[in-house]
Amino acid sequence: MHHFDNVGLYDALFVMQDRESKTLWNHITGEALYGPMVGRSLGPVSNVLQMNVTQALVLDGDLRVAISDRAYFAGGRQFGTAAGFGGGRGRASAPPGAARGAAARGGGRGGRGLDPDASLMDMFVETLGQEDTRRPRMDMGLGVWTGSVRRYYPMEVVRERGAFFDEIDSRRALVYLDPDTFTPAAVFVDSTTARLEGADVLLDGGRLLRAGVLFERDGRRVEVERPQQVFTRWYGFALTFPGTEIFEQ
Repeated sequence: MHHFDNVGLYDALFVMQDRESKTLWNHITGEALYGPMVGRSLGPVSNVLQMNVTQALVLDGDLRVAISDRAYFAGGRQFGTAAGFGGGRGRASAPPGAARGAAARGGGRGGRGLDPDASLMDMFVETLGQEDTRRPRMDMGLGVWTGSVRRYYPMEVVRERGAFFDEIDSRRALVYLDPDTFTPAAVFVDSTTARLEGADVLLDGGRLLRAGVLFERDGRRVEVERPQQVFTRWYGFALTFPGTEIFEQ
């Protein structure tokens, strides 16, 4: 059993340390960075997907919902009593690093309304290594990685296309803008056409993706597999996976 704390920054990303061995760990890949556990991994790492409560309950109807007392806003009202992140506003999502402005909180509705002028705090910038300048530092998108693929899908491309296919590890993958959370996501599917319609992604054969769950024409739920992915800022993904591919670039 290991217990972990946030202990500092490296490449403007948070670094974890376990109390037992004092090893430093990468919070994205789960790999040991420095210390006696180097060569070990906390894998397999699970996907942390952006979702709302409705989507979570579609995935598991028996899910227990815990509501923090940290301040947050919903329906034009403020709830919670404890001080929130960044002046009392709850943090809807947590891309690597920290930024000034709404972009650090996912713009309030996931990927919609991101602040183009967001910037890293000086204390984060001081820890940056050699950056990849092919994309702006604070650009946001979907980062996907497998044993052989490291690929970044810029948010502007996903927004423009809505839903499209790509090949990841010789498998057909659907990359789409989730209609509920307005965040990008990817899932392996055996389909040839896809289009957004309301809150659904319609696929050929009458199948549809709703609330992150795939359903057959007759309503039967289909188990899906997703590539490892994270909704992230460019600098964090590029520094974690040097030389990563950029979709359509």
